[in-house]
Amino acid sequence: MTHTIPAQIPFSAGRNRPQISVPEGACDSHHHIFDPVKFEYKKSDTTNIPPATVACYRMLKKRFGFERNVIVTPSAYGCDNQCTLDALAHMGESARAVIALEQLPSRPELKVMHNLGVRGVRFAVTAAKDFDEIFIRLCAKELASMGWHICFWISADLIVKFKSVFESLECQVVFDHRGQLPAQAGVEHPAFEIMKQLMQQGKGWVKISSAYQGSLSGAPHYRDNIAIGRALVEACSERILWGSDWPHPSEYINKRDMPNDVAVLDLLAEQASSQRVIDQILVDNPARLYGF
Repeated sequence: MTHTIPAQIPFSAGRNRPQISVPEGACDSHHHIFDPVKFEYKKSDTTNIPPATVACYRMLKKRFGFERNVIVTPSAYGCDNQCTLDALAHMGESARAVIALEQLPSRPELKVMHNLGVRGVRFAVTAAKDFDEIFIRLCAKELASMGWHICFWISADLIVKFKSVFESLECQVVFDHRGQLPAQAGVEHPAFEIMKQLMQQGKGWVKISSAYQGSLSGAPHYRDNIAIGRALVEACSERILWGSDWPHPSEYINKRDMPNDVAVLDLLAEQASSQRVIDQILVDNPARLYGF
């Protein structure tokens, strides 16, 4: 009897299958598609990440045993969402998307994107000066009526600085990558309590994605970030999402080894107290937020 060895997936180490029990309807709530052959990066992009296409991602999705996924427009494209929307069209009803905006589309344009599967807008905030409160509030008001959310790639320090804004936005608020809580400070950082309160008030969500980012303890266990993830899950498991962050642009840019995506997925068992909570994070929560 012959056994087929799984193909090596681009931007992903290892070929193993998940050890955790992957539930039906599981969702990768955060990944990107890069296709510079079809869609050029913005002129100011310096990362020049090689193609990480829909076909490549489907290999990872199959390896996970997942049925659903959420495509997030990466910074290499700025606010040009053509690549993300094209990927969404190819992946169909099992996919959703979070896009980037620099101006608010018309209501008919938003409805077209909604019908394609867009469910949120992401702001990458690298410094306080990049936090355009007026535009963010304008988006929040319009997106709330669509059932969309705003996702923030933002440092923990800036979460503290703009606490009152997050609390008063009219739409749901999502924080990427554990709110970038620094591994050294962990849950002692004041941003943890802010995110905890937002979740418990039914306002916020947190992605325990990219376990490797900022980890001081490192692979394969990422114990510092996993401890943060566990605390977030314990705080409000019904508001937690999991995402791979494939193809791991931060690791490519910094010339670090690619993580084993399945091994990182298996670490969910160390953050969730039971299979029921794993199911909640992989199925129930994304189904509610993204409308699967």
